[in-house]
Amino acid sequence: MMDDVGSIFPTLLPVDSKFKIYEGFINVKEDTFHVRIELPAGYQPGVSTLDGTILDGDHRLSLLLADCVDVISQRLSLSNTLSAFLVEFKHIVEHCLATSNTASEQALALPPKFFSKIVEEIGVIGWERLTFVDPSFSSLQLSAQDDAQRTHPITVHLHSNYPISAPRCTVDLPVAFDLRWSSKGGCLQEVYDQFTQALKLYQDFWNLMDEIDSNVWVLEPEKPNRSALLRRIAISSTASVQIEVDPVKPRSLPIMQLLGAAQAVAPLKEHLNRNLDQWDLYQSILDNLTVLLGVEFPSKATTKEEELFVACGICYTYRLNNATPVEACAYERCKQPFHQLCLYEWLRTLSTSRVSYNVIFGTCPYCSQPISVKTAS
Repeated sequence: MMDDVGSIFPTLLPVDSKFKIYEGFINVKEDTFHVRIELPAGYQPGVSTLDGTILDGDHRLSLLLADCVDVISQRLSLSNTLSAFLVEFKHIVEHCLATSNTASEQALALPPKFFSKIVEEIGVIGWERLTFVDPSFSSLQLSAQDDAQRTHPITVHLHSNYPISAPRCTVDLPVAFDLRWSSKGGCLQEVYDQFTQALKLYQDFWNLMDEIDSNVWVLEPEKPNRSALLRRIAISSTASVQIEVDPVKPRSLPIMQLLGAAQAVAPLKEHLNRNLDQWDLYQSILDNLTVLLGVEFPSKATTKEEELFVACGICYTYRLNNATPVEACAYERCKQPFHQLCLYEWLRTLSTSRVSYNVIFGTCPYCSQPISVKTAS
């Protein structure tokens, strides 16, 4: 079954032989936008959904759809063909364009002093910090650098009666950005100053997370953003540790979960329980994890990606609807990893399998040794 993408957007074309990546242009009404779509590795048209799809657009489209991210994610999770999703996506873009045009028409009715004020305020901040401004001046994007020279964008959405009404801000921070705004009004410089002050709060958090991302293999998230609190770090091809870090107190003990084959995870749990009191607030997260788990994490400098990102032994992909293989055979000579859902569906088809409470017991599809998995919720 093939996706009929060409009938909807003729200039959106596959760029790989497996039809997993599409790139090109979409025409909606009288507007043209650049789009790149990367489908999940395990996606099969009509069988699995598009959950986990990476959808990138040009800057203008990104701003246009800024308020529709959740809606688009929902549509992806419900669509089982790319063509079906694109039909809905086109309707979403059309709706946003209509809303945007209405805002543009309203902008034409605004007094010249409104635009003069915005231009003046941008000049105070510095034009070099402006990365985008909507023609209607209803939204603009500024960039700021933190103490480590990392660049952070902030998109400011302006109301027609600005500065009486507070602007709405879109940021990529680990904690919600609460803009303080006077009832008498404020200015863009105040927004920018509050944003740069907020960046200072998370310097240690980002430094610690960057150390993890740069030195060891992170299985999830695939492309962490600045607001991501979770990291699933590879320990071996059959075991990993998932941590959730407090961005306000990033050096405190994180929430931890060990994942993988029971035989591989058991000794790690023993080390963890025995060494919990050794967590040192003056050491990095990575150094502390090394002590607590009694392991040396595979380094990007010495370990190849394919040694750790092992495909599921049933569906033969690594990512399936944004899930990765977290189950593995406990038999020492096998250790084959599986997606939780794949293993559950496999065991469910075997007449010899049995269920006890929320666990299904059966045999490994590779070595026929005993294996179990929690039933799908």
